[in-house]
Amino acid sequence: MGYQPQTTTDIQANLAEQLAWQFAERDDQAVAQALVSGAGVDAVHTLDEAGLLDGFFVFLQETKVLAHWHSFEIEAVQRVFLPAISFVLLYGVRLLFGIESTNALPALLFSNVAVMSLIGFTAYQVTHGLTHRGEQVRRRANDYALMDPQTLAETISKASASELERLFNGTIHGLAAFGLFMAEAMVAVDGTPVITTARYSGCGCQRKKQKRSRAGVEVQVVELLFGWRLIVLVDLVTLIPLALKIVQIQSHEAPYLLELVQQAQRNLEPYSRIRWLVVDRAYVDGPSLYALHELGIKFVVIAKTNMKIYATACRLSQTALIHKRVETRRHGHGSQAWDEPLVSQVRSVTDLRDWATYRPPKQPGKRLARPQRPALNAVVVQQWRNEIPAGGARVYLTNLPVTDPWPVVDAYDDRSWIENGLFRQNKQFWRLTRWFPQKKEAGVRSHLIFVMLMFAVATAYRLWDKQQSMETPPQPAPPLRPPASYRHIDPATGEVIDPPSPPTSTTQLASHLPLATDTQPAAPATPTLAYSLLDGQGTARWRRELAQQNRDKVIVFKGNRYGIFDTHELMVLSGIPVRDLPLHLGSRTDILRRYGCLPNSP
Repeated sequence: MGYQPQTTTDIQANLAEQLAWQFAERDDQAVAQALVSGAGVDAVHTLDEAGLLDGFFVFLQETKVLAHWHSFEIEAVQRVFLPAISFVLLYGVRLLFGIESTNALPALLFSNVAVMSLIGFTAYQVTHGLTHRGEQVRRRANDYALMDPQTLAETISKASASELERLFNGTIHGLAAFGLFMAEAMVAVDGTPVITTARYSGCGCQRKKQKRSRAGVEVQVVELLFGWRLIVLVDLVTLIPLALKIVQIQSHEAPYLLELVQQAQRNLEPYSRIRWLVVDRAYVDGPSLYALHELGIKFVVIAKTNMKIYATACRLSQTALIHKRVETRRHGHGSQAWDEPLVSQVRSVTDLRDWATYRPPKQPGKRLARPQRPALNAVVVQQWRNEIPAGGARVYLTNLPVTDPWPVVDAYDDRSWIENGLFRQNKQFWRLTRWFPQKKEAGVRSHLIFVMLMFAVATAYRLWDKQQSMETPPQPAPPLRPPASYRHIDPATGEVIDPPSPPTSTTQLASHLPLATDTQPAAPATPTLAYSLLDGQGTARWRRELAQQNRDKVIVFKGNRYGIFDTHELMVLSGIPVRDLPLHLGSRTDILRRYGCLPNSP
């Protein structure tokens, strides 16, 4: 007989046989019928945090991400009393709930019967713990439910780097298979320092020079920073990280650019592909960018001022046509409202061949003359929204056409979302740079990957949930930019020329559309999911909104099934007369019919 691949059902059956491990599944109708028949239920809890996990777990199953998480292994743990999936869920839920201290887990998570039951634990396990080992040395002040919180921290830190990367990459691949990303993706790459103390074993050290004024005298101070650097490639439409790399804090980011793009592409295949890339000057690496060009990826990168191609672009731009854009930004309200004009001026330069390292790999005995070097184009920004760039003009290098320079400029402007939308949110709510389970490289690595993992899945779930709740499918929105007018100015005569048609710059994150600089792909068969659907709502506001929605609901367990009901519905299903029912619930008959508890119910 040929090999039959394991299914999610097989894995759950194996866990049930070996460890009596079962995941609760939602079945409102079955639980309601048990209540009406008087058969009794196992437990009733207020929904609170469990409401957050209800739809979240359904999404994990729909996308088959949960099935992938089942394959996670922690080989360094020899004596296993729980499957590895339980530690993935426990640490993930800790991040999702924003529990700051490991020692607070027993009070805030492990003792929450409703949440633990959804994950797969029994009420007896939550109350009495999973093992009695070490019980004789416990004191009342150190009593805990379920397990010692340090067990979770130690176990997660024992996961190998390769297994953690496989967990993350497989999750992104599952989201891509589910259709979360556009067929052609626009991405950005950036890094952020993860600063620790020198006590963390395996940390790197970066020397940072700063000028400070002491008693009126400027002095140069050398500061030592310890820790690591997290480099992330993120999809600019959904703000979901697609690939990541963790290196020591002193490491340069540029050598990892090609590796990150290739890993992200493997995570997306065959459902999507990377088409556009924007990076800052930290990734000015000629061989890597040329390799990406050979892969068919269009890029935008800002040049360093000490590069020869920068000087050439600035010199040639003096005679180039000036592209002027005036945006109108509204301030104030009512009679106090006023408009502020925001003026930007850029110039386009083509056929630049002065970047010596942007070329094919060198071949022994063969010299690549300047005319044979691959050409790049540039957009020189001389004024940006009324501001003159400090230190001279900004030069954006690209392999895109620059006949219309605004898509190139606006594409680079979108890069700021990786810092403002990804790193800042992960540092503030998800505590990206804090809460490490152990003060060593393995603990930091595990925490960083789990934060990125849970942020990716939570963001995907929120987008999917938002789409499901909308009456009409979301359609691509126009760019959320202030009204603008465009002009061309002849640098020799100063003559103002109206462009034949207003340029269409569709690179803003809110537009979730491709760059208008190349052949446009066919419209997707399904509506695009974009971060703009969340209307700027962060993780903290999302949790508060869920808490408000679930405050009048309860979760009822019956065996390995559970149902979620309004408190009034629970009363009706339990046979308790309720005189005043909320209008949105309908009558007693409507409630019974809704859950199939009437003889003629469907």
